[in-house]
Amino acid sequence: MVGSGLAGLSLARELADLGADGVVVLEAGPDRGHAHKERLTRDESLRLWHTEDPDFHRNWSSERPPHYVHSSGLRRRLGGRSLYWHGVCLPIEEHVLRSGVWPQELAAELLGERLAGGSLYTEVAAQLAGWAEAPMGHCRSARERWLLARLRELGYPVEPTPQAARSERVPGREIRQVPFTPLTHWRGPMPQPLRYPVLSDCPVTHLRTGSGGLVEVTIERADWSSEVLLAEHVVLAAGTFENTRLVGRALAETHGQNFWEFDNLTDHVNQGFLAAVPRSAMPLPTEPGRAFCFTPVHDTCRSYLFFDVLESPRPDTVLMCVWTMGEQASTESRVRVERVSPGGQWELRVQPTISPADDRVVERQAGQLAEVAERVFGVARSAYSLRKEDFREGSPLFLPQLEAALEHDPAVSGGAVFPYVYPLGSVDHEAGTLALGGDAVAEDGTVRVMPRVSVLGPAVFPRQGAANPSLTTLALAKWYARRLGNR
Repeated sequence: MVGSGLAGLSLARELADLGADGVVVLEAGPDRGHAHKERLTRDESLRLWHTEDPDFHRNWSSERPPHYVHSSGLRRRLGGRSLYWHGVCLPIEEHVLRSGVWPQELAAELLGERLAGGSLYTEVAAQLAGWAEAPMGHCRSARERWLLARLRELGYPVEPTPQAARSERVPGREIRQVPFTPLTHWRGPMPQPLRYPVLSDCPVTHLRTGSGGLVEVTIERADWSSEVLLAEHVVLAAGTFENTRLVGRALAETHGQNFWEFDNLTDHVNQGFLAAVPRSAMPLPTEPGRAFCFTPVHDTCRSYLFFDVLESPRPDTVLMCVWTMGEQASTESRVRVERVSPGGQWELRVQPTISPADDRVVERQAGQLAEVAERVFGVARSAYSLRKEDFREGSPLFLPQLEAALEHDPAVSGGAVFPYVYPLGSVDHEAGTLALGGDAVAEDGTVRVMPRVSVLGPAVFPRQGAANPSLTTLALAKWYARRLGNR
């Protein structure tokens, strides 16, 4: 197993449930412990995500900054992005799974049409609910009940956002919703912790088929020496770009070329605003507790709408983050894997595309956000400034707008909203370059030129819709494990 994030560690757990032997997990980065970033204070968590993560690593360049730059990168450490995500678990929309691009058998299992016990999604949701000791979509606080009632009165069909998270009191700090990480399986809650070895500081540089059909896995040591491991089967679960680099190099070398290109790179279109309004205008309960809700995908803009209450430094102020997250319509963005030195150094370049269809999604999202600003927070539409050009330019960014919202005093200046955009790549939802059933990867997840190598994670999504990818990643880990176990 290459990669110790949500995909790799979840597959390892599923294989353990099936009694598989001989599983080893390779992680490129160090072991810095198992604590999720939500166990930090809000400020520490934000700084870790945006500016101060020692394990942030970007192994690609972008031909269209600011897209796929800024906070777009790997979290190269044991646990990977499973220690950074917010636990949101939404299934890919049914119309996307039925669109014909997903393998029919897999789509049927995700939707529950082939499994006697329900769908892959419901199996995963039940396991996560057992860990959290509560259904993922339950109402978490008096704040959330108030917010749900207020938004429903205004006509928004909101529900609590399903999260794989549970309330924990961080030592010396407030109660936080701390998301699930499969690192918990190495210390429980199975009858005994998993015993599979996880080898940190083992970056994989390339793969090739060796004698006897075994896969030769080359890892690079800190002293620049290399070592080759032999495996009967390798699963790449190191994130979309790292998986793409390894498969791209294998394809190029197999065909005697110095580069390989992949299309169908997609990410989510994500923009929103921070609102700072007087509590007198929005009398949210003051007792602490998560208030995080969403509306289903909006047909017009192919997007979810989220509402999240944040902590404000002023007791008389309500601070809220509202954002839309939609499906990128264009599948024309490309990734090029290329040899750049005779010694074998390979680089990965991202070539993002924002199509007219993406522009329409952005415009419709901006219109929906302007409506929310007016109806919920009393800010005139004419004062809402986000335009489609802002998304293309990747400005304004979230963190400066959050700082402006925190400094704003609505008692002096009245309520205000601070729009922001997340450039492509910023929310770590990149997907699609190694789509199941495509030129590089077969419908069962195996690499066509190396059938003893499989790929797991959002890279294999033929189309990702508007939903967060994590629930589908966990469901695919179950699907893969059963097929590998049978093998």
